Amino acid sequence: MENNQSNTKRTKIFVICAVLLFSAVTGSWTLSERPLNNHECYVAITAREMLESGDWVMPTCNGKPRLEKTPLSYWLVAGLAKITGKVDEFSARLPSAIFGLLSVAAIIYFVNQWLSFRIAVLSAAVWATSLGYTRYSHNARPEMVLTFFIMLCFLTFYSAVSTKSRKRQVVYMLIFWISFGLANLAKGPAPLPLVLVPLFFYVAVFRQWKQIPKLLPIIGMVVFLAIVLPWPLAIASRMNWDLAVWKREFVDRFFGAYASGHKPFYYYLPKMFQFMLPWAAFVPFALAAPFYRVWSKKQPVMQFLWLWFVVDVAFLTISGGKRQHYIIPAIPAMAVLTAILLEDMAFCRKAYTHKAARNFLISHLCVLIIGFIALPIVIGQLMPEVLRAAIISSATGLTGILIVAGLFRAQKARMACGALFVSIAVLVMLGYTGFTNPLNYNQPSRKFTQSVSQIVPASDKLIAYKSASARFIHYFGRQVPKIQTKSEVYELYEKGGWVVAFGIYLDELLENGDFETVYEQEKAERHRQNIVGGALLHKSGGGSKDKI
Repeated sequence: MENNQSNTKRTKIFVICAVLLFSAVTGSWTLSERPLNNHECYVAITAREMLESGDWVMPTCNGKPRLEKTPLSYWLVAGLAKITGKVDEFSARLPSAIFGLLSVAAIIYFVNQWLSFRIAVLSAAVWATSLGYTRYSHNARPEMVLTFFIMLCFLTFYSAVSTKSRKRQVVYMLIFWISFGLANLAKGPAPLPLVLVPLFFYVAVFRQWKQIPKLLPIIGMVVFLAIVLPWPLAIASRMNWDLAVWKREFVDRFFGAYASGHKPFYYYLPKMFQFMLPWAAFVPFALAAPFYRVWSKKQPVMQFLWLWFVVDVAFLTISGGKRQHYIIPAIPAMAVLTAILLEDMAFCRKAYTHKAARNFLISHLCVLIIGFIALPIVIGQLMPEVLRAAIISSATGLTGILIVAGLFRAQKARMACGALFVSIAVLVMLGYTGFTNPLNYNQPSRKFTQSVSQIVPASDKLIAYKSASARFIHYFGRQVPKIQTKSEVYELYEKGGWVVAFGIYLDELLENGDFETVYEQEKAERHRQNIVGGALLHKSGGGSKDKI
């Protein structure tokens, strides 16, 4: 008996380690190969300037205060860069990869407590193979850090209200309040509605009002405020309480008065399917499933997850300022719901009959087969330069489908699920190696900027005419003032200054032949969805002229 328990424990440890390793691969494969995009560079530049100035309170980007976002992501990147020695793709993105992995570990721990070890493992694997996870664990933006802390809020809250142990309840609620505070430091004040609105509906719908005094409302609020308040108070003091930027970012953006993006009302409907790929077919079933009593003891958990997902998506839908990444903190709830359905179809078949589960899985596999066959055909027409990668990915996908289908047919569900997740992980790796990295539109900008940084002496000053992206400023490695008038640019140029310009702004400078081009690149920067040329200008004597 003891040997069986020991073997079971060792097996669980092995499986957990395998899932975490698998998640680390899908969340960090070729993490540093792809250039940072413009929004990632805001984080990278701000972290670099924190290190250079030694001021970790007032974030600056290109020498100007950057108060649009709360500072946790800047602190994480700057802290890591102190260890690695520089702010680059690796140090900027590693915090997201780490918190992505922590989110997988949290799902395993809490779902195992709520339901079963098998569902916990499937939930973690579904989340770790979803597009939402793989995309934002590879991204320096604060979304994955935010998602982890919001997710931890929901996981600990439900564990607190469902446990019978007062000691555990106190521990869970302390973690809840700490996570809630850190979520607001990651990207405040978004966590306030994203956490509190679904929890309010949960308490109201299931009449959990008596639980509220047990959830450390006073101590928890003190902890929360101790984490959240010091930074904005310090900023407010420095800014003489002129906080118009926060009103614009938080209030005006929500009501659509600032940066609305003109997104349609149904904007998040396709996005929730997109970020659940390749599990999108489960989404409609997962949204309907919690209302059927056939789920028995699983139903309360499923209803909590349903409220987490649906209420957050509904709240984001009524917001005037819509962005696709705002939905990411809700995706883990859908991942767990999907795993519950997958576990029933593959193993239990209590909610779904053998025939229904077989038909669903077969139809899903048929769609994937058609997709993999079509992939190289479409890629060959649109992007022939990556046709070889498309053929390899297609062959890998079809091989994985055949293996998974064969194992399911042989009634080896565990091996079939393992093969399924491994196949998806391999496809993620091939996708980044063969498509995402080679086709990245930031490649020309990094190449141009690195060339410019080698030409301009470290002791000289570089200015930009009217516009310079965060990409350029990050890869140049120094502040680049933006001058708005041609006359002022020409005056600095005449004094031996270096000037960089792009697209139509470059054409303005060159139209009268007043400026000399030192270095030019035909495709140098992305401006309003177009790749435009760029050039470095300097008065004669500055070296040889180059053109690419």
